[in-house]
Amino acid sequence: MNFLGNKYYKLNRHLLLLVGLWPYVHSLFRYCQIIFCNIIVAFLMVFQIAKLLTLKQDVNLMLKLLPPILPCLICIIKHQTFCIVAKKMRYLMDHVEQDWNMLKNKKELEIIERYTYIGSMCTLALTIVGLVAILIIMFLPFVPIVLDIFMPLNYSRPRQLLFPVEYFIDQQKYFYVICLHFNITASLVLITLVGTESLYITYILHVCGMFQIASYRLHQAFDNKLLQNCTLEKQSVIVCKGIIEAIHIHKRALEFSEFLWSTLSVSYSILLIIGITSFLINLFCLLQTVLFIKEIKDIILLIGFNFGHFVYLFLGNYVGQILIDHSSSIFENTYITRWYDASLQAQKLLPIIMQRSMKSCKMVINGMYVSSFEGFATLMSTTLSYFTVIWSVQN
Repeated sequence: MNFLGNKYYKLNRHLLLLVGLWPYVHSLFRYCQIIFCNIIVAFLMVFQIAKLLTLKQDVNLMLKLLPPILPCLICIIKHQTFCIVAKKMRYLMDHVEQDWNMLKNKKELEIIERYTYIGSMCTLALTIVGLVAILIIMFLPFVPIVLDIFMPLNYSRPRQLLFPVEYFIDQQKYFYVICLHFNITASLVLITLVGTESLYITYILHVCGMFQIASYRLHQAFDNKLLQNCTLEKQSVIVCKGIIEAIHIHKRALEFSEFLWSTLSVSYSILLIIGITSFLINLFCLLQTVLFIKEIKDIILLIGFNFGHFVYLFLGNYVGQILIDHSSSIFENTYITRWYDASLQAQKLLPIIMQRSMKSCKMVINGMYVSSFEGFATLMSTTLSYFTVIWSVQN
């Protein structure tokens, strides 16, 4: 990649390189990374499912096992999706590079740079949150050991894993080895989720920046300062050229967003179902843990899980709402220009962009669910309704 905005994608590149998902790398080491990541995560799922199968009628333990299984499943789906669509992801990055290189106007470069910078800040924020989560996950199993050193009792506190897992070995004897495997898996899961989702957010913000540039070009086409001291014929040429350039940018933004969503729509349809199910189970486990006053470690962990689910679902819908707002604003920005002062030839060009912008750009999942604030509110309402029903039935 060779363009001015390359620096804003460095963190995305580093995160995806760690799990072998950066589409520009073609080497044996990358394929080994992919196999290693999937095997490590799959092994933990197998050990968790093995523990689940050994339980007979202990519903509480079953529910305690499900929260870590579902994020692992989400990670595998995300990982496999990015492996399968690697060529398409490379095409999207090439598209971004072409968009940057075709912009020569200083103001337009400032617009696209501002949106890309926001995307890089989102990536940084998600990375910091993920790093904090990894550190907490790594530290919690060793709390009893630390307490034995600083606040010793007459007996050693039992060492426990964060979640019940069946490794078919003596877990006390191989406690550190099991913790190492669990910590590596948790790190891979979080890096995969942060790396893929942050790149998706950055891509959506790039589209929003392109929509903003299209609006800017429309305003520039009707700028009185640029049209002063020009003949009517030259004014018409300048206005038509500006409108055509705006239509071209608008078309590229639409093509990019449509290609992006067609690439990831299937995986997000699956992830939405898993995400809601996982969120529902985690809410149930959290309330049950709080009411029965179990270990503080479990409460902290479940609060973290629920917070992660909420942020994940909210960000997905927030990004969808931003895309809708920017795509629909093209129509309003076109309408408020001084189109009535333009020539008939220029006025005939405006309906091309206005008709398409009347239909906002949306991320539709399964043909029913639209990623937006309204969709998020509906999602939360539905989740809480199901939660209420399950809780009442359980009691």
